[in-house]
Amino acid sequence: MQIKKSLKIFYCCLFFIVGIAFGEFLKCDWFVFICLSGGLSAIAVFLQKYRFVFLCFGLIVFGCFWNNFFNPRIDKNHISFYNNQQKFFIGRIVDDPVNQGSEQSFSVVLENFRGKVLVKKELYPVFRYGDLLALNCMLVQPKSFEGFRYDKFLARSGIYSLCYNPTIKLIDSNQGNFLLSKIFSFKSFLLGRLNQTISEPQAALLSGILLGVRASLPEKLSDQFNRVGITHIIAISGFNITILVVVLLNLAKHFYINRKKATWLVLLFLCFFVVLTGASGSVVRAGIMGGLVVFAKYLGRKSAIRNVLVLSAAMMLFFNPKILLWDAGFQLSFLSTIGLIYLSPVLVKYFQRVPEFFSLRENLISTVSAIIITLPLILFNFGRFSVVAPIVNVLILPTIPIIMFLGFLQLFFSVFSSLIGSIIGWGSWFFLTYIIKIVEKWDGFPFASFDIRIPLWCMILFYFFIVIVFLRRSRRELSTFASDKKI
Repeated sequence: MQIKKSLKIFYCCLFFIVGIAFGEFLKCDWFVFICLSGGLSAIAVFLQKYRFVFLCFGLIVFGCFWNNFFNPRIDKNHISFYNNQQKFFIGRIVDDPVNQGSEQSFSVVLENFRGKVLVKKELYPVFRYGDLLALNCMLVQPKSFEGFRYDKFLARSGIYSLCYNPTIKLIDSNQGNFLLSKIFSFKSFLLGRLNQTISEPQAALLSGILLGVRASLPEKLSDQFNRVGITHIIAISGFNITILVVVLLNLAKHFYINRKKATWLVLLFLCFFVVLTGASGSVVRAGIMGGLVVFAKYLGRKSAIRNVLVLSAAMMLFFNPKILLWDAGFQLSFLSTIGLIYLSPVLVKYFQRVPEFFSLRENLISTVSAIIITLPLILFNFGRFSVVAPIVNVLILPTIPIIMFLGFLQLFFSVFSSLIGSIIGWGSWFFLTYIIKIVEKWDGFPFASFDIRIPLWCMILFYFFIVIVFLRRSRRELSTFASDKKI
């Protein structure tokens, strides 16, 4: 049977991704890789009719090898070799330090050892991206807790050692990437101006929505956001980016902006948003997934977007295979994108009675599709189910573009005048207060959320069921199309 070129691309990427998953559980070094690849190539020479099948198996082997290739070689030159020992080392801060409560955390790349270390210390003195530090501390190996594979979560960023409250001496500053340094400095400057033009907790909420900074959000309010299922609006991930993209596209349609212009405007906004929030790996991946949704809405061809989606995932995994199983942000991004592209059209007929005013119906469909497709993963990873999440999301999501527009205006004018920024900030404050009141109101309902954690096999079974239903529906549509064509 002749396979279409587009399907070949799809299957090649898919089997590479499967190989990446196998690589977390199977050892595949250079010797195993060369032997298996050589064996498959030799068989393919004699069985040319099945060359593509052997290519797919070869990609599984390569994916398995590639995942293993990213595992560090633990020897005396790797910092994690000295876990559970007191160690002196010199390192450079390579991310934007996170200040939460009375604690500051950042990761450092070492000058005298291979590897990275996550440092957690008291809030003061404050350090910044690019600072070169001399540190002395007891290194600790990351461990799992309460079912959360914290060790694997850190491993996706190349971190295999923790350092708590070290003795630190600042050696030099501004030793990082010039462009990133300027982005982080500008972001810090904007946060300062924002806090001058609006009061708390609205300021903390606005900084989370605009800049992805959620550390300053009060713990009580953060827990309420979690219980009503809207944490995604203050955490930059593919989940909230994809929903935001749909809301923006619907808003553009409401103002009679044609599809082509709306597509370019939203893509430009995504690029600006990614840079403004620091352009970290997770934010870039979220931006890519959001861009795929824009592309899917513009193109309208599911077969084409299917290849783009799986190719994008394969490329991201090529650069960091550890995110497939141990980065919930990547998983939520990928699944919510699939939900918005494939599940949303299926749900349309169930929401015919919902009014179309201000794109309410389409926003609700997009929200529900993203919630349905990500629910098993959320229950498996986080163990909490929010009953009121669909209602709260529908009540809140239409205000997010307005808040972002007013917030960006507020930030822009606050650079020149705190007074003008504060005046515009009253508009932001009104909508932010609306969100807080909605959250507090719905969180007060009995059984607004409850804790339930599902096992791995249950999550796999659910997604297997989803795939089977989707494949059956696709075949039915194909047969209907073929019969119509004959007529």
